[in-house]
Amino acid sequence: MKTAYRFLISLFLFALIVPAGASCDEFKVIPSLALKETYNDNVFFSPDNRIKSWITNVTPGLELVNKTERLDLNLSALVDIARYHGESSLDSENQDYKGRLSYTLSPRVNVQAEGGWSRSYLPDRDIYTTGLVLSNIQRDRTTAGVSGNWVLTERLTAGATYFYEKDVYDSPTESDVEGHQVSLGLYHVLGVATKGRFNIGYAGYRYSAQDTKSYWGTLGIEHRFHELWTIIADVGARFAQTKYDVQELQFVPPIFLVPVTVEKTSDDWGAVVRSSLNYAGEKTSFSLSFNYDLAAASGRSGPVERTALLFNIRHRLIYEFSGALSAGYFLNKASAGQFGLTEIDEETFWVRPSLRYEFTKDVFIDLAYEYTKTNYEVTNTNAYRNLVYVRLFAQHALFE
Repeated sequence: MKTAYRFLISLFLFALIVPAGASCDEFKVIPSLALKETYNDNVFFSPDNRIKSWITNVTPGLELVNKTERLDLNLSALVDIARYHGESSLDSENQDYKGRLSYTLSPRVNVQAEGGWSRSYLPDRDIYTTGLVLSNIQRDRTTAGVSGNWVLTERLTAGATYFYEKDVYDSPTESDVEGHQVSLGLYHVLGVATKGRFNIGYAGYRYSAQDTKSYWGTLGIEHRFHELWTIIADVGARFAQTKYDVQELQFVPPIFLVPVTVEKTSDDWGAVVRSSLNYAGEKTSFSLSFNYDLAAASGRSGPVERTALLFNIRHRLIYEFSGALSAGYFLNKASAGQFGLTEIDEETFWVRPSLRYEFTKDVFIDLAYEYTKTNYEVTNTNAYRNLVYVRLFAQHALFE
């Protein structure tokens, strides 16, 4: 918690100092507070030992925004204090710090940098992004990335990205993972509302007992129609090579069998699909995405082939009142020997209808119900969870 408080104080002091000497088109500091009460009927997603609990979350946050003609800076920090009624051993303080900087070097060149650090304990910390359920073991995650875009001609743009992520678990039973991702892209204007896309990339994932390297390429299209709809679709292939260690018994004359460590190598070809459909209307917003690719699996022994389908729609009934429906489907799969020794076959589905009432643009209340189910095909078991929560969120911008 000391790290959190120091970061929040430093961010606030920085906010007080900068306006005096900086010329900004927009500068503001936004403190926020979220209060959330949740009923969870299966805290650990256990197939047979269901622990139920009411959970109170108090989440203070602070965000700094600084925008000029060339600069776009955003820093944020939050601490999520979780208290489990009747299960005090599960209490935790989750922390999340992020920074993003975008700078326009010239009308043709733009660069971005980002970074973050988080400490989390929640079993469902990744379920909405990867579909994987974890234990309540402490995980420290470090992220960093740089990217840039360069307008080569009126019709042709080039882009490059690098992203780094490292997960460290406070337990020898969970495998740490370190990942590097690099991509290069060319985007060509084909028409008034259409762009062609070509991307190539590399991804490397290092686990405690194995190392996977993947090379991929895609061709795609981006099209905007009826002004409010946008579709993006990229299709291609990838090649992955994994090196991992196995224990084998070898015969040593005259009669001894000795365990030795042998390095194995596996090669795997697969498809890559990344697609999304988005709508942004005055009262309704809609998004639908489908992705299939090799991906890191935090908390597991190696990467997986991940199928992900995500859906979200929100409709404003009146100015203050809106309803939303979100859902996600994930299939994380890896055969034994494909990306290491361990077989992984986990299927997760979740759906969440919700209602929101906005008292002002900075104060609102959410009410939601969520159902989640995970099938563990390797052990032929499944787990499900019902969750209901009410959340009050408030923020106020300073120095506007």
